[in-house]
Amino acid sequence: MLMNERRHLGHVARRLVASGHLGGPVVIVGHSAGSAAGSWIAPLLIKDGVDVRGLVFVDGNDSPNHLIEKAWPEIRGLGIRAVMAPPSPCNRQGRLTDFLRERGESNVVVIPGAGHGDLEMSGAVVYRRACGDASDRSAWHAVQEATLDAIDSLNRGDR
Repeated sequence: MLMNERRHLGHVARRLVASGHLGGPVVIVGHSAGSAAGSWIAPLLIKDGVDVRGLVFVDGNDSPNHLIEKAWPEIRGLGIRAVMAPPSPCNRQGRLTDFLRERGESNVVVIPGAGHGDLEMSGAVVYRRACGDASDRSAWHAVQEATLDAIDSLNRGDR
């Protein structure tokens, strides 16, 4: 079963609701393909009464089965923030950045010099090899700061 298979994500959403841990407002943060998973899960949680404040995509990309695109009619009314690295092989050459900007989303921040694995910081050696990341501590911190700012903004109810 694939991580971004719709039936699997439906199961994940049901387990999250059943756990009882989603009592307050929720901001869904997805890194890389986690952005697609979060986009599919958000409407399912909303249908179950969860107060989803928005989505934060951290150098996200859509899944091969186009979950962000398919979920777009239901999520576009949510607050959406994107903290992106410049185009690279690991963010599919910036396709999600382009997708969001084409749809009028203005809350897209591209961090100059950032890499795909910067949210994970120095432990992300695999991204240096697979994605060509060459970022340094200042980029890592910029990505983390922008991600936390996006979460705070959505928690305040900013759209």
